[in-house]
Amino acid sequence: MLAVADRSTREALLEQGALLFARHGVAGVTARQLHDAIGSRNESALHYHFGDRDRLAGAIVVGHMAAIEVRRAALVEIIEGEGRTHDLRALVRALAEPMAADLESPLGRAHLRVVVQVSPPALAYQRPFQVADAPSGESVVRWLHETLADLPAGVRGERLAALRAQLISLFGLRAQLIDEQPPRPAGARSHRSVNPLFLENLIDMLVAGLEAPPSAETLASPGA
Repeated sequence: MLAVADRSTREALLEQGALLFARHGVAGVTARQLHDAIGSRNESALHYHFGDRDRLAGAIVVGHMAAIEVRRAALVEIIEGEGRTHDLRALVRALAEPMAADLESPLGRAHLRVVVQVSPPALAYQRPFQVADAPSGESVVRWLHETLADLPAGVRGERLAALRAQLISLFGLRAQLIDEQPPRPAGARSHRSVNPLFLENLIDMLVAGLEAPPSAETLASPGA
């Protein structure tokens, strides 16, 4: 078990690393900057706890995915309990809503912005697409495949890959927009105040894209 001081240093690196990576990019942050951010005189702290900067970024993403999975599990339980496993909007919400919660805090937004940087696009073509143990996420992906079974397999695979990319990129962009929005006049509506509209409209667009009838050109494409 880690000593309290070691545990605190590790948590500080995870938090400050996420904030620095979000602002400057993973490749744009040095070990010295990380140690300065946590007020550590021990310049080997990063190596001791994570090995290197890239492994720290990976640990941030895994921790983020674990938190998302906890939130998603509650939604999946409701979907199962209500017999809505083929309700496309409910399934898309189960993917998006747990991510939307991170828009409410600076650290949550940093996590969303880091995921954009380090999430390999090739994962979108794996079933299920994930980087950590996520049984609730696996269930949602499985139900999506079943719900969209009328689509040709190739088309379905491309649409679910696009769904993953849209979720990651649009939440990352929204997080950046909130973080970098200029000061607004008193009484003006900020991006923070329209998160419900952002989420519901995003779900509308994602559902529409998934259930759109394939064109003749798409159906005639190799691999469809």
